[in-house]
Parts: sequence; structure tokens; C-alpha cells
Amino acid sequence: MKQLQIVFFSLCLLIVVSCIKHDFDAPPIKVDSIPFAANSSIAELKNRYVAGKFIDITDELNIIATVIADDASGNFYKTIVIQDSTAGIELKINRSGIYTTYPIGMKIGVKCKGLTIGDYGGLIQLGKGTYLNNGRSSLSGLEDAVANQFVFAGPRNQTVIPKVKRINDLRFSELSTLIQFDDVEFVDKNPNQTFATVGGGSFLNLDLTSCDNNKIILHNSDFADFSGDKIPVKNGTIVGVFGKFNADNQLLIRNLNDVQFAKDPCGGSGGQDVSKSILEIRNLFSGTTINISDNYKIKGVVISDRTTNNINGQNLFLQDATAGIALRFNAKHSFNVGDELELSVTGVELSDFKGLLQLNNLKITSPKLISSGNTVTPKVVSIKNLNTSIENYESQLVIIKNAKLSKSSGNTYSGTVKVDDNTDVIDLFTAFTVGGTIATFANDVFPISTVDVVAIASQFTSNQLLLRNLSDVTVIGGGGTVELKSIQEIRSLFSGTKLNIANDYKIKGIVTSEKNALNIVAQNIYIQDNSSAIAVRFTATQPYNLGDEIEINVKGMELSEFNGLLQINNVPLANSSLINIGQTITPKSLTIQQVIDQFEALEGQLVKISNVNMSKSSGSTYSGTVILNDGTNSIDMFTRSQALFSGTAFNVTPVSVTAIVSQFTSKQLLIRTLADIVP
Repeated sequence: MKQLQIVFFSLCLLIVVSCIKHDFDAPPIKVDSIPFAANSSIAELKNRYVAGKFIDITDELNIIATVIADDASGNFYKTIVIQDSTAGIELKINRSGIYTTYPIGMKIGVKCKGLTIGDYGGLIQLGKGTYLNNGRSSLSGLEDAVANQFVFAGPRNQTVIPKVKRINDLRFSELSTLIQFDDVEFVDKNPNQTFATVGGGSFLNLDLTSCDNNKIILHNSDFADFSGDKIPVKNGTIVGVFGKFNADNQLLIRNLNDVQFAKDPCGGSGGQDVSKSILEIRNLFSGTTINISDNYKIKGVVISDRTTNNINGQNLFLQDATAGIALRFNAKHSFNVGDELELSVTGVELSDFKGLLQLNNLKITSPKLISSGNTVTPKVVSIKNLNTSIENYESQLVIIKNAKLSKSSGNTYSGTVKVDDNTDVIDLFTAFTVGGTIATFANDVFPISTVDVVAIASQFTSNQLLLRNLSDVTVIGGGGTVELKSIQEIRSLFSGTKLNIANDYKIKGIVTSEKNALNIVAQNIYIQDNSSAIAVRFTATQPYNLGDEIEINVKGMELSEFNGLLQINNVPLANSSLINIGQTITPKSLTIQQVIDQFEALEGQLVKISNVNMSKSSGSTYSGTVILNDGTNSIDMFTRSQALFSGTAFNVTPVSVTAIVSQFTSKQLLIRTLADIVP
């Protein structure tokens, strides 16, 4: 019986063992889910930003976005960048190794209540609170201990497709988003150049250029794990996060996978051209048109000014230490005075046009921009020496001292003005063709007193000089004193017809417009002093912020109306300077009827209107024209479609509105940011 029990037990054991499953099921993969839905967007969050201030989020504002950059490579420090369908923003978290929790491609939720929005160098960031840094408040990052109370991990491996852009088409609203540039290359072709400096302790900015000659900074940290890698000398595609620091646009890569350069550089020469001076290229010409057969390249500084239209938009004058030469491109170029260019002249036509030696039919993609803001000192020469040795000075910057200007008929620069320095006479030509090119200063009156004239020595059948702009003519013996005038005194000079301010005047005022919200064109500002206000239009994107006190030299500047708005027009940035920051203008509290009644006197000034109702013929957002009514009258409030807040719905309850009084054919008000609208 015992033996039978043993047999029975063994049989059962065999059955149990044979039923054991040796292939274990894989444990379920945990997929994080965000425990709330979005009730806002990054674009709406960024609309709460006020330049120069730190704004605490006090309401329940939740966003969901995808991590597009982390700190894995070390090129981003204690920060991640997140992006949704509307915009992107930097999120500061005060620890290293953030990528282990919130890596690239993870969708995250952010509860913004209790967080703080501010900026660093103009780049909007999200953090928590502030701290003092060298006596100034800076945005704090989220401390690791509380980060998970605000930031919630979601699904991984999400894809954000970079937006393919051209460098010169970047918009403020695209900051902190993923951007792709095609057909770009590094300006520096040194094969030993590295992305940054290993152990350098800071960062390195490298210039990227496109084949259409636009440039952006590639900002690399010395702590990035690729800092010691050598940059490629080829051309190709780069992906990165669009950033900025003060006035400089930047691109930041996540790792070297973002850089795919495998094509030949823009010029197609592979870096094999031999550098030649401009004089050596000029000496190739013996009187007959040739095409340069050797692999040559030249480098020089642009001395002509395309912005004043005194030379054809396809032409420029380039000068180095040896000589100058005229360049004619196959399309209009975008190069400015002081730009240093390098270009291949292999196969380019070298010819004579009406006596002027030129490099003709150059491809607009040929030059590479090396640097900007360079200066060329004009050569002092008498008109007699210039006329007898024009080939030695042609296409170079010269200065004629103690000269007189005259004209057979008329008193403006338009056409031919005679320049006489008592040694000889030469023509000063200004473009005036009706229906064609006309210089911006053609109709300005030239001075009759003794002057120094800086100009480009040129030829068109006969010898001639070409001005760049009105600052090239300096009255001698004027005393040099610049008189400070109130804005109202400058406005009073205008009598209904465009004029150029003849006297040595300057104005000083506080900037009341806000450039970062994009509700005014990037070249424009409004400034106000104790007497009045005025719109100023610069010749380039201006760098000033709301509350900056600035000074502007207005001698020679155009005072004109644009669709009813009085403006100081075409002001070079060099004519302005920053005096102070953080200044305030108290808006005048008025009714709409009072604004309308005093409109010309108030133009350009900051006003505040209370108990305003907003309405619109169609739609419910700020974009376009919104009608304001305070019970005394109605007036338009205009918002550009490019403004960061243009897509935001306006209030339907009465509000207080702070705005700039302006005109565009009809009377209108301009707000700076949504902070100008107070319930």
C-alpha cells in the first residue's frame, strides 16, 4: 500500500511539473497619462508677459505641450523647451539631469497657477518666483522638490516637426519653437574650428549663413558634450530651437544629429579659390571685356548705401586696402554700408561700362557676409588730382575738403551739382529719373556754404561723385552745437508739406510703444516728452524697449505725414542713443470725445479711457479694428494680425483702455499689450 502511495504521489508531481509555463509574460509597460486637460495654450500664456516685469500666474491655467529640447547634451542648462500647436516657451527647473524625467519627445502637462512668467535677454521664460542676481531680479527655476506639483509626465516618443524657415523670415512668435534651415553653412570655414571651447566655462557664438546671404548666430555652450567636435565646412540642413538674447537672434541645437551638412558650400568652389586683392583683379583688365578664368576670390567692405536709392539696386561698390570696384548682380541685393563680403569671381565678366570698371552679372548668391559695421576711411584728395588720376581713385571713398556746391538751375541735389574746391570742378550726380530710380534725398536743398563732401569716385562717360546719404555733406564752420528741442517744437516745423530738418536739432523722449508684442512695425517707435509725442521710423529694426529714454539727432531727417500720422522718417539707428531705462509716462485720463476734439494735439501720446465697451462688425478677437465706445463717442482700436495677442478674444464687459493716439487715414488707438486692457 505504501508503495502504491509513493507511485501515486510521484505521478501527481509529474503532472504538476509538466504544467509549469517556462515563458513568463512581459510585465505591462507603464504609460504616464496627464491627469488634466488643457484649458489654455502657450501663446495665451505668453500674452500675459509684460516687458521688464515678472508676472505671477494666479488663475487655473493648464497647458499641454511636447518637450522639444532637454539638458541631455549640456547645451541647455537647468531648462527644457516645450512647444504646443500655438507657440513654445522655456521652462526653468532648478536641477541637472532633467532629461531623465522629461526627455525630448515627452508630452507634459503644466499647471501654471503659482508659476511666474518673465524673460532673460528678451526671451520669454516660465519659472517660479524671482531672486536677486547682482542686484537685479531674475526668474527662478522650479525647485526639484516641488516640480512634480506643477509638471506632469505624459506619453513619450511624441514627434514635433520643425518648421522649415528662411533666416530672414523668422518671427517673434516663433521663439522657443523647433526651426529647420536648409542650404546653410558656417561662415568660418576653418576645419579646426570647434562648436565651442572645451573647458572654456562659457559659450561660443558661431555665424551661420544661408545661400541668400542672411545670417544667424548658432549659440553653443562650452559644457555641451559636442563642444570639442569640429564644425563641418560643408553646406546642408540644421534643426534647432529658435532663441534670442537682446537684439541677437540665435539657434540652439540639441545634439549633433541636428546638423546634417554634406553638400558643397554656397559658392560651389569647395574653398579652392585663391584670394586676390581688388587691385589685382582690376589689373586683369586691359581694355577689352574678359571672363576671369582662374579660381579667384576677393574680399572687401561695402561703401555704397542701397537704402537711399542713389545707385541701382543691383549694384554696389566694394573696397579693400588696395582699391575699389563696382559690382553688378543679376538681382537686387540686400547688403548694407559696412558689410564685409567675400565672393568668388571665377568666370565673372570684367568689363567697362561708360568708363567704370565693373564685375558684371554676378549671381546674387555669390557673396558671403563676413561681418557688419565695418568702416572705410575716405581718402583726402583734391578735385584736380581726382580728375587727372581718376583710375587711381575709381570706386573708392574720397573726401573733398572746403568745397562749394552750385547748379545751373535749381537748388536741390537732383541731377548734376557742381563741386568746386578751387583746384578744379567735378560733377556730383544724384539719381532723379522720373518713373525710375530716384534718390531719397534728390529733392533736398543743398547748402550754399562751404562744405566737406564724402563720396564714391565714379565715372559715367565723364568723372563724377556719388553721395551715399546726406550725412556725406558736412557744413564747415557750423559750430557743431546740437540744440535740444522739445517734441512739440519739432512738430511745429511741419506746415503740411514734407521737409528735411535743416538745423542742428535733437529731441529726447521716453519710448511709449512696445516692440516685442509686434503691434507696431519693428522699425517704428513712439516717443513722448512733457510737451508732446511723435512717431519715429528708423531705417532698420530698432532695439529700444518700452520705458527707454532715448535721444535722437534729427538734423537732415524727413518730417512728413504717412496716412495722416506725423513722423520723423528714415532715421539711421546711429542717430539715436539710449539715455536711461525703466522710465514711465503717465497716460492722460480722457473721454473718447475729448480725444477726438484734441486729436492733433494728442497724436502719438499715451491716453487712458475708462468705462469702455468693445464691439466688432464680425469676429470676437482683437485682430483688425475693434470699436471702442465710452458713451461720449466711438473710436477705432487697431491691432495688427502679427501682434502676439491678435487672436485673443476681447472683453465684452466695460474696461479701461490705455493706448497710443495714432492715425492711419482715420483716427485710431493702438494698445501695446493686453496689460493695457484692465477690466
